[in-house]
Amino acid sequence: MRIKKSDLGKMAWAMLGMAAVGATSLPLVAVWQQQDGAANSFPVVSTVANGNTDQPTTIVVDLQDNVSVGTIEAIERRIGADLEYASPYAVDDKMMVATLPSAAAAQTALSRLAGDGRVEVAEEEMTLRIPEMSAQDSIEMQAVAVAEASRRSVDTAKAQAEEAATQADYPVDRSKYLSLVTEKPYRISDEPYVLHIENRSFAVDNSGRWMFEPVRAGNVATSSPEINKPGGGTRPNDPMYDQQWNFKMVGAEDAWKKTKGKGAIVAVIDTGVAAESTKKGKQCKDFNTTTFVKGYDFVNKDGDPFDDHGHGTHVAGTIAESTNNSEGVAGLAYEATIMPIKVLSASGSGSSSDIADAIRYAADKGAHVINMSLGSNQPSSVIQKACQYAVKKGVVIVCAAGNGFGEPVGYPAAFPECIAISSVGPSGKIATYSSYGKQVALAAPGGDMMESGNAADGILQNTVMTGKGDRAKGDDYYAFQGTSMASPHAAAVAALVVSQGVTDPARVRDILTKSAMPNGEPNKYGAGILSASGAVSMATAVEGVKLRHILLFGGAFLLMAIGPRRSFWTRAGMAGALGVGFFGADVAGDVFGANSPWNLLTFSAILPAAAYFGARKSLGAAKMSGAFALGVAVNLWAGWHNDLHPFTSYAFGDAGTPWTLMNMGAAFVIANLAGWKAVKLSGGTETAAKTVS
Repeated sequence: MRIKKSDLGKMAWAMLGMAAVGATSLPLVAVWQQQDGAANSFPVVSTVANGNTDQPTTIVVDLQDNVSVGTIEAIERRIGADLEYASPYAVDDKMMVATLPSAAAAQTALSRLAGDGRVEVAEEEMTLRIPEMSAQDSIEMQAVAVAEASRRSVDTAKAQAEEAATQADYPVDRSKYLSLVTEKPYRISDEPYVLHIENRSFAVDNSGRWMFEPVRAGNVATSSPEINKPGGGTRPNDPMYDQQWNFKMVGAEDAWKKTKGKGAIVAVIDTGVAAESTKKGKQCKDFNTTTFVKGYDFVNKDGDPFDDHGHGTHVAGTIAESTNNSEGVAGLAYEATIMPIKVLSASGSGSSSDIADAIRYAADKGAHVINMSLGSNQPSSVIQKACQYAVKKGVVIVCAAGNGFGEPVGYPAAFPECIAISSVGPSGKIATYSSYGKQVALAAPGGDMMESGNAADGILQNTVMTGKGDRAKGDDYYAFQGTSMASPHAAAVAALVVSQGVTDPARVRDILTKSAMPNGEPNKYGAGILSASGAVSMATAVEGVKLRHILLFGGAFLLMAIGPRRSFWTRAGMAGALGVGFFGADVAGDVFGANSPWNLLTFSAILPAAAYFGARKSLGAAKMSGAFALGVAVNLWAGWHNDLHPFTSYAFGDAGTPWTLMNMGAAFVIANLAGWKAVKLSGGTETAAKTVS
């Protein structure tokens, strides 16, 4: 069989085009290789021996899910300790813990498990905490902030705080009264630690949680700019809503015009939530219309995750506190559903095994979003593996970056599977206490009362304080600050996006970051300050019937209704091929994920090219291949037009743009080639018919 010179030229051009398309894929492949290399980069070794070689040490062992009882017993003999399930929910996942008599014995056990094919992850159990400062640091920093506000010497204020710390001998003996004999109005006392400045009381309890005097109506911050100005008409009737400068900052009222979060489930993995009245305590008064689903208490191993600290309820309030109930304040996604999960004790600390177990629990029980306002300065492979599991099940994970007064970002926020949130105050500047670093995805309002010395510049929500002392007044409205408070803002906006039908974690992250308001240094602010209004608008561009869909259906109708010498089945086949080309890649993307390598095939011009070359000798097939290529081209154009490529900008930067444009152009060329081929075949058919006649 001879090949014509003209055919050789066509083949050369086709090969050149395929090479150009393939070249645009190389940057994407490089990113995937980098991600795969960093996915499990933490060694299976002891992490916190601290030299206490004679202290009992717990290890966490995550076994292959299919191991038998006999295998577990063999591993127990190998490490010389009994393995127990971390919780009743860990049976299927085979996550187990064992207590060794000393840190040295734990090191030996872990070394024996390293390289064991039956073990997925093994490490020393870690303690994670609410990412707040210690009581001593809190008093010192508050004194500094007050000194600046009062134009006093910073060094003097520090010296006063250090003197107080010396006298206190932390942790404080609560029978001992502390005071600073200094110029009034400064005074530090215990029960809990309180710094009294003029007419404001700044307090921090033993767990390091921030507390201020309950803020009442009328005490509105005057320094809070509205970065997103609401359009009106959606203002809730909650009497203290005007004090929530943070909701104005993110444009809550504009977002509420489109969605309030209905249908999204947010798991709050924290100290629990005062969600309902139980034998452990009473429901917070401003949660009476909030929707909850069943959660779990991994600390006490029971089904009542009641909050015995106050932190988790405050976090849950930012997400979905009862709104438009003429009580208290509002929640940002107040029609979303909260899944309360307790992993932190009354002291604000919890174990890595419980937290990993809780992440899996939330994913298995249908959570769409997880908020974790907790952390550690050390990575846990067990927790990262649980995060990977949750993301694969379609869960968005949002985490507080930490309150470390700078770099680095804490864990689990620093894991690539999580969305790390730094904190800004009412001014829009990075908060004094906030951690930051290259892993920060975006910033959100977390309050900065240290900057202003004003309690109204904190994040105001309803919570329950169960401790002792004047500051622990039970169910009330408290202003907190911290990245703990910033993270639930982002989790709430993720819930708003999910409620619109965007459920792929990669796509949700992409929407949050692309819609953020740029604010300077990426290390501090990531993509910028969270925008609820922007994220909801961008999600609207992804889901629902749009003008481009109407135009597409219009084109399909025209293919069915007009055109010479087409049978009904040819017309129907062309309309169907057009729809498959447009919607097929999106359906595949929903299955595989926005950043899946499969998108290199399903969104590309490869399938239209294959259809064209396979159908170029049949008139009907040529027409259908052209319609299919046109659908793919329009799909890629729509994504590019809305800044939503098949591969998210957060993961791939600008690498997705040339790939999208190249495949879009190739698909349009194939559609035209198929059209010309159909015209040629149609002409040949007509000539043959005339000859026969």
